[in-house]
Amino acid sequence: MNQPEGPSCRSFAFADHMLDAAATYSLRDGRFHYLNAAAEKILGLSLAAIFDAPELPYRLTVEDDRPAVKAFIAQTESEGAASAEFRIRRPDGQERWLAVRSFPVDEGDGEPMRALIGEDITERKRIEQALRESEARFRQVAEHVDEVFWIAAPDGTQVYYASPAYEKIWGRPAEELYASPFKWMQAIHPEDQARVLETVTQRQAERPLEIQFRILCADGGISHIRHRSAPVRDAAGRVVQVVCMSEDITEQKRLERQAEESSRAQRDALVREVHHRIKNNLQGVTGMLRNYANQHAEVAAVINAAIAQVQAVAIIYGLQGRPGGVRVMLDDILKEVVSGIGQLMHRGMSFHNEEHSLGCRVVVSEIEAVPIALVLNEIVFNAVKHGSAEAVLAIDLRIDIARERVSLSVTNSGRLADGGKRPLPGSGSGLQLIRSLLPRRGAYFELTESAAGVVAKLTLEPPIVTLKC
Repeated sequence: MNQPEGPSCRSFAFADHMLDAAATYSLRDGRFHYLNAAAEKILGLSLAAIFDAPELPYRLTVEDDRPAVKAFIAQTESEGAASAEFRIRRPDGQERWLAVRSFPVDEGDGEPMRALIGEDITERKRIEQALRESEARFRQVAEHVDEVFWIAAPDGTQVYYASPAYEKIWGRPAEELYASPFKWMQAIHPEDQARVLETVTQRQAERPLEIQFRILCADGGISHIRHRSAPVRDAAGRVVQVVCMSEDITEQKRLERQAEESSRAQRDALVREVHHRIKNNLQGVTGMLRNYANQHAEVAAVINAAIAQVQAVAIIYGLQGRPGGVRVMLDDILKEVVSGIGQLMHRGMSFHNEEHSLGCRVVVSEIEAVPIALVLNEIVFNAVKHGSAEAVLAIDLRIDIARERVSLSVTNSGRLADGGKRPLPGSGSGLQLIRSLLPRRGAYFELTESAAGVVAKLTLEPPIVTLKC
């Protein structure tokens, strides 16, 4: 029997089916009138033993929790309704957590009674303890690393946690994020804000992401941040949170730039040395060709043309071999070409350069520098070759800043055949070479006749040249 005969049997028969322990006891003598089967299972005591010795459940209480149980009993007797959580140690040695609540009941006979409902919350307490330990471990890690750990809503509109490193990196208290979740974005560099906002509010809930951005520091400096995030899903697959980590990579960026600059400096030094050696070798070739031309006058004209071409290539390697230079300026090429051909052919030339009046420099694309030098060489060499020996060759460099275009005109005193419709005999190979060397984009050549003579015009524009004004 769960209880002695009497009204309590009829009043609490429904409690026999409960999973929680249920009981009624008299305030007059402290004896139990009713106990359900769950009480026997939870306490590990037989119902008969409890009916015979009502103090047995109290004796199961863990020593440290007995003050709480005494307070619960006192409140139950004085006020009727009370609740408490405490531990018991069953006869088999198991320690269990109970959540007990009481309330007054009236069985109609005038005897003061109290009902007790006891729930075994051992598993809940175990989970709570595990969560506390997990949270403590997380905080130990989060609060002692240099990276900022974040836990936020999927759309970033609420921040649940931000580690103390936020204050170190952003220079502001982490607490401000709980009231203003997007406060951290105010420090982001204006050029990066739109991209970061779009990522945080729209994309970070979809999949793990990594972005980099800059923040403006209180001291006026700029820090580089690597921000990584990953969505957290519930059992149904819904994204409920996003966990993030923000890392200050400013020093890493500095070291990367330093390594790149060192590598670039080594590369430039090697390239300059290679260019210098190539230039010297080419100059050696031109020297041998000159000696041969001096000894064989019958082929001097052909050899001089070859010398001019080799010199044009040597010019580029010489310019690129100078300290600080892989960038080649158009006027530097022209000066070297004009000087070389003038000395080779013993001719005077006038050179008007509009760069000086406009304050602009014309940079030639590195990969097109050699072809352009050869084209300039052919234009100047052919102008000298086909012009009058007494006339001074006129070279004019003009710049159209608005159209980013450069025009080079070389005028000699010669004439085109057939009233200007075709070049003179013997000039076809030079024109063919010019047209074969011209880049397909950004370079145009034309040969016309004017009152001053034959005008060879070379027009260059991006990507062949760039104006630096």
